[in-house]
Amino acid sequence: MHGVSKITSTDNMMLISVADADAVSMAKTLHELAKAGVVVDMISQSAPMGGSISFSFTAPYSFFETALGAIGPESGPAGPKPMVSGGYAKIYLFGEEMVERFGVASRALDVLLGAKVDISLITTSDLDISLLVRQEDTDVAVEALKKEFEIK
Repeated sequence: MHGVSKITSTDNMMLISVADADAVSMAKTLHELAKAGVVVDMISQSAPMGGSISFSFTAPYSFFETALGAIGPESGPAGPKPMVSGGYAKIYLFGEEMVERFGVASRALDVLLGAKVDISLITTSDLDISLLVRQEDTDVAVEALKKEFEIK
């Protein structure tokens, strides 16, 4: 098992990224999306640099038009505008043993590097690792990860 007991994937995800932002614009962006009923996941914020941050998150592509209506250039909160792109899949690695294991993320990243799969976003918790990859790479990525972590 090696710390991972389950690997799943979800297709048709979009990545929304905002550069040169601040905590207020991140909160406002997420508020506008919540108000519009957009489900977000994989929220990631960079460390502050010179007073600004960058943040990214994912959402199902089915919310594309709703998200643009809520936070696009013609609407949404004032401040930096998001860059929205589709064609992604989220790969989810779960394992209750992960909290006590070291090197699980390192192994996953090494395997994907070897499979020539680019990672667009990664988020983690004590029990899981979520990886955002191009949708066309999903099958190769999942197969390589399942082999590495001996998941059937």
